[in-house]
Amino acid sequence: MTLVKTWNLQRQLLMLGSSLPAAVAIILSCISLVSVNKPVNAQASPRPRIVGQLVDPVALRGIEDVHLEGDLAYLPCREGKRLTICSIKDSANPRVISSFTHAELGPAAGFAINGNTIYLTSQSNHKLLAVDATDKSALRLLGSVSIGEPGVLYKVAYRDGYCYVAHLTGKKLFVVDVRNPSQPIVVGSVAVTTENDGPFSVLLRGNYALVGTIFGRRNRLAVVDIRNPAEPRLVTEVFDPVIGQASGEVVGNLYFTVHWDANAFLVFDVADPANPRLTAKLVDPRLGKPNRCAIRGDRAYLPMVQGDGVAVLDITDPTNPRFLTSFRDPVLKKTYGVAVRGDLLFLGAREGNSLVILNRRTLEK
Repeated sequence: MTLVKTWNLQRQLLMLGSSLPAAVAIILSCISLVSVNKPVNAQASPRPRIVGQLVDPVALRGIEDVHLEGDLAYLPCREGKRLTICSIKDSANPRVISSFTHAELGPAAGFAINGNTIYLTSQSNHKLLAVDATDKSALRLLGSVSIGEPGVLYKVAYRDGYCYVAHLTGKKLFVVDVRNPSQPIVVGSVAVTTENDGPFSVLLRGNYALVGTIFGRRNRLAVVDIRNPAEPRLVTEVFDPVIGQASGEVVGNLYFTVHWDANAFLVFDVADPANPRLTAKLVDPRLGKPNRCAIRGDRAYLPMVQGDGVAVLDITDPTNPRFLTSFRDPVLKKTYGVAVRGDLLFLGAREGNSLVILNRRTLEK
């Protein structure tokens, strides 16, 4: 009710004097007026609901990625120099099952799995480790191998007895024979750049490895022919001012990736993996420096390194991705890892030392 309406009500009541029924009628009329003019947003939309969360400054220190297998979440932790396995069977109460550390495991950056064998890349001592995960509560080291010269290793991909490892400092993609995981052997390598960028991500598609580089004046998506793992061969490179890192996933013939430094979301057509084509890009500061992405249906979910949360994109038209919304929470400080399963979104926060599970259906409400 405005001040003018209030003053008019008081004046009418004074003029009515003892006419109580009329006064009551005016009051009821004004009460009705207040109800009709109630602000539309008086009842706020429900806040996106956190289904469950786990915070552990030791076991979850510096989460790098989130990988889901069955009822388990595998969390390589960079600062914690460990791999932690959590049960997500009860999504409201995730819990740590085990946390693997070893003198040969430095900052954990890359993760791949084949059955009960896990492969981890270690940054500080440039090693690939093979870990026996037959007993999820008691992981044990099977074997390890140094990759190239001392430097930083990032991501690793596994296929058919071979691991493909990104060596940032060495500017190479290395191939490791792990058919005997207790004795991994480096069998091949190829330079993917001679400039100041370096390999970060590795995605296997058909007979090719797609390698995204980072930290350069210009970065690239390099294509390596791996038909002969012992003789990998660089066949082409894709350039664009916002290409970098190329961390994401393939759905159909589309490779959805991000580049945190450019606040960019990119879509590549990889129907012909020997000649990937950049078909769409979205550059938007509201993405909060994304460094991973997960795709489900017509939505893309991007963990925000600087946004402490997750950004949601509409990719109904993959040639025209659109920003929809974002969700932020202090427990998601410096969000790095992301995975989707059904209606649940799993996020790992590197500085929050946390695994957070959201109902993704509520994010747009």
